[in-house]
Amino acid sequence: MWRIKYLSGLYILFLFQCPFQVSEFTPMLENIPEWNLDQAKKKSNSCNDISAYIPDTLNAHVDNIKYIRLNMHFMNTSDWKSNYYGESGKDYAKQLIYQANRKLVYNKKMNLPEGNATPVYDPLYQYVLKDEDIYFHADDALCFYVNEGKNRNNYKRTVIDKYKVDNDSMLNVFYMVHHPDSIKSRTYSASAAGIALGKSIKLGTIYKPDDKPWLHSPLLNHEVGHVMGLSHAWNKNDGCEDTPPHPNCWAPTPTGKCKGVTSNNMMDYNSNQHAITPCQIGKMRKNMSKIGSKQRDLLEQRWCTLNPNKNVIISSNVHFQGAKDLEGNVIIQDGGQLKISCRLSMPAGSSITVEPGGMLILDNARLHNDCGMDWNGIVLQKSGKIQGEVYKNGDVKLENIKEALWITP
Repeated sequence: MWRIKYLSGLYILFLFQCPFQVSEFTPMLENIPEWNLDQAKKKSNSCNDISAYIPDTLNAHVDNIKYIRLNMHFMNTSDWKSNYYGESGKDYAKQLIYQANRKLVYNKKMNLPEGNATPVYDPLYQYVLKDEDIYFHADDALCFYVNEGKNRNNYKRTVIDKYKVDNDSMLNVFYMVHHPDSIKSRTYSASAAGIALGKSIKLGTIYKPDDKPWLHSPLLNHEVGHVMGLSHAWNKNDGCEDTPPHPNCWAPTPTGKCKGVTSNNMMDYNSNQHAITPCQIGKMRKNMSKIGSKQRDLLEQRWCTLNPNKNVIISSNVHFQGAKDLEGNVIIQDGGQLKISCRLSMPAGSSITVEPGGMLILDNARLHNDCGMDWNGIVLQKSGKIQGEVYKNGDVKLENIKEALWITP
């Protein structure tokens, strides 16, 4: 519509665009038509595929950062002189976590095999440590970490069983010191060491008040990698083709088996544990996405309630092949197509809106709210003769949707 306004002898032209009338409706599951394309008959197995959990760099907004909740326990002798303590201990703990998180964000390219083209992705997980989750324990009997010999205790859970806090939902990290008698022995290796035991970790170090926290951040990341389901990367059976077997050298040497390029992978024993491969990231994120897994139990449930700043806009063809936990609404725009072939958790109060000209395909999918809260279901928009489309294939489940929102067109 054109409108001309007369003002002080001048003609001013205004252009107004008539708005489209958009109607909305929410279809019940039984009213969603079958997807009649040829591939509809094939059942997707992508939920079990590690590659489905590697971050999608072309659609980075669909993969959220996972946050692992930590408790940090500093084990000390009764004189409080053998390990970090008090405010300086809290500062050390927070700096250790900061440095460990930083190394994850700045993931590096794999050194092996030499000349490889392995891509580099952000692993998309971080640690969360609050002041109230830092503990200091004086216990002469349980404060020491012994990695070798007849008194070896690295694999024992005694200290964990006594001092663990919220072990069902938080990763308990025990920062311990090597026994002074062990350190005196010429045959004992008193280097930084660690072990993952279920949902807990024990780290053994030599206490040096002036040590920089970044020194032990690779050790923490290595052990958390074990908790998240990773094996040592030098083994040929670690389940990842992008981590080739190698001699597991700490650093290059002029001659011998360690001559030349050595590994920099987080899950090897080396002086530069900065690399995590796509497969390793996929394995960890798959475990984090599995309902009931110990890895998922340790995560902050940031996917329960709606964060409008995390809305997912679909404007092209996107395929959710692995399980996902979204934190915002999903909006499928004109020309966009979203195919969901696995579990998708939607936050409370959210919806999947299919705008006119958009398409949603539910392929053996389960849509729910993982926290048992209500979400608003699928909303189809219609403008004139054009409307959003939704199709289903195979075993589709829509759960935790408010009953009042089940509306037929």
